[in-house]
Amino acid sequence: MGATGVIPDPGKVRFWQARAQAYDRLCRRWEIFSLLSSRLIDLLPTGLQGPVLDIGAGSGLTSQLLLARRPHCQAILIEPSQAMLDIARVTLVGRPAQFFVMGLDEAPARGLHAVAALASASMQFLDLEPAFAVLARVIAPGGHVALNLWWHHWEDTADREGMSGWLPVAQAACREAQLPPPPVPPSPAKVKTRKEMMSACRQHGFQLLSEHRDEDLTPVGIGVDFQAMGTDWPVEGLGHVERLALLQRMHEIAQGQFETVASTQFLFQKNMEDR
Repeated sequence: MGATGVIPDPGKVRFWQARAQAYDRLCRRWEIFSLLSSRLIDLLPTGLQGPVLDIGAGSGLTSQLLLARRPHCQAILIEPSQAMLDIARVTLVGRPAQFFVMGLDEAPARGLHAVAALASASMQFLDLEPAFAVLARVIAPGGHVALNLWWHHWEDTADREGMSGWLPVAQAACREAQLPPPPVPPSPAKVKTRKEMMSACRQHGFQLLSEHRDEDLTPVGIGVDFQAMGTDWPVEGLGHVERLALLQRMHEIAQGQFETVASTQFLFQKNMEDR
């Protein structure tokens, strides 16, 4: 993520910039993404009032759900992809929301302050120690930070299969079409560990209030759509019509297939004496 661990990686920004529209469709189509966000929001105090930081806000799904569930809150969306925030601005037009095309590292310089922060499927892009160092300057004493990690980004679940059912489905469809198999994506180079998480929060004045793992039975088609966000997947150079037909065939094969996907949610509170 760069020298400080919270500066956006230009390569990752370009990756998600090119996939902004597809990512928004993915999140709106499949319930799992709303579930991840809603579970974090439900961890926050019921009567919460004030600005809430949405870290790695993407196309605005988490903030949209936040403002519906916590009507006395305002959303501060932080997202390094301009294309993602352009979608969020349309989704949240007329709602109490601010939009910043930047990484978490810039929050203190912008003078941002919040009563809570949410990070749904985004904290894997940040190093925990510098992230909590920034949050310690942004979150009010007694305020909360709620985040989640997919199975392959957390040491307790990293050995699980997760969202892997798409691969045999894609391979089968490619074989039928007499095309080469799709590439197999690499595993994450590094997973978050409990040791580094606890060290980071304690060092910067936060305490872990709760931790909960969810295991959701999800359609295999989610993985197909996730991979298909890249326009060169599953076969580079494939014509538009041929590619759409191939993706449709994958969904036909995946119909009725489900797999268990694990995610873990964490709730932290900033110490009251840290003023």
